[in-house]
Amino acid sequence: MVTDYDEGDTAELYRRAKNTLPIFQVDTYSLMQRIGDVSGLAVLDVACGDGHFTRLLRRAGAARVVGLDVSEEMIRLAREQEAADPLGIDYVVEDARRVIDPAQQFDLAAAAFLLVYARSRAELAEMCRGLASRVRTGGRFVTITVNPDLYHFGPAPDYGRYGLGLRLADHVYEGAPINFTLRLPDAELEIENYYLPVEAYRSELQSAGFTDVGVYGPALPPDAGADHEPGFWDELLARPVFVLLDCVKA
Repeated sequence: MVTDYDEGDTAELYRRAKNTLPIFQVDTYSLMQRIGDVSGLAVLDVACGDGHFTRLLRRAGAARVVGLDVSEEMIRLAREQEAADPLGIDYVVEDARRVIDPAQQFDLAAAAFLLVYARSRAELAEMCRGLASRVRTGGRFVTITVNPDLYHFGPAPDYGRYGLGLRLADHVYEGAPINFTLRLPDAELEIENYYLPVEAYRSELQSAGFTDVGVYGPALPPDAGADHEPGFWDELLARPVFVLLDCVKA
């Protein structure tokens, strides 16, 4: 079932998980490292949620930052934080699949876990066309997304130490569910994503007008081992739960 971030306390639980669970320590560092220097750039954070990456991008020196999410509740949380600590960020409720005409001219579009909500190549193509309409020629799209190889690792990896439960279907097919449980100390949140092969991501991004589509693994923060025993991150590095895609608007 598609995760509804406007239902109940889903958005708030996701915000808490993002700020506390070990898995998100690595996803935050990995995406920001892959994005690199944003000084002076116009940046769009797609599927921005409560503004976690939006604020990081602004503080990293982006000249203009806009956060976009289809969830009204997520945008409400983001706007609350903007009101409490103004950074000059605009947040809008909008579906990333919508093609913008005339095209927007962002230097960079970033997204944390957007493409994982495409249940078919047709839905993925819509997302990619929407993204392409928001990025200027020569600009980049960088995203972190669930690793399709989760369905090909053999026994499902155990990410419990990182605050993450994983449940897969009994066989792989395009659109197969990838169910995660975010395990907070006092609550759990179920998130449903969907499987598509890396080849589908590359193909639909290219069809939408992106080129040089690279696929990269996670990167550990320099201090990642400070609060954990030796080998804590070995399972994540050996069988990554996410990968990063980096491409250029042709």
